[in-house]
Amino acid sequence: MYKVLKVDKCERTSFVDLLNLDTETQDLECFDDSSVVSDDNFKFIEEGKIYDCKLELFGEFEQEKTDSSTEVTIIEKGVLLGNTKYFKVLINSDVYYIRESDAENIEVKEKMYYDFTRKDLVQVDNVVHADRL
Repeated sequence: MYKVLKVDKCERTSFVDLLNLDTETQDLECFDDSSVVSDDNFKFIEEGKIYDCKLELFGEFEQEKTDSSTEVTIIEKGVLLGNTKYFKVLINSDVYYIRESDAENIEVKEKMYYDFTRKDLVQVDNVVHADRL
């Protein structure tokens, strides 16, 4: 579960700062473009409230460790969020999701390196981002 610390709304997108209540990790500036693609979106999110959120890491796998990559541990394959298949991964004790299509043409192992540039909200409570449906 995550507590919403801040919502920075732009014209069609938002950036949401979250606090993971289990690990106390702050995930800052999580990208939300759900209102761009659907009326069934995350506009209900309010600062100070608690939600069950799923965060997608947006980036690419690296063959080896680089200065900008992070080690991820794949704990589950084939996780469906909407109609999109994801790897459920751990970074330290925090759970994130990476699209399985990001691993095309590379060998998938339990521990891999991933270079991500942002975290995207893909599910909040029972609402799934329309791009994943």
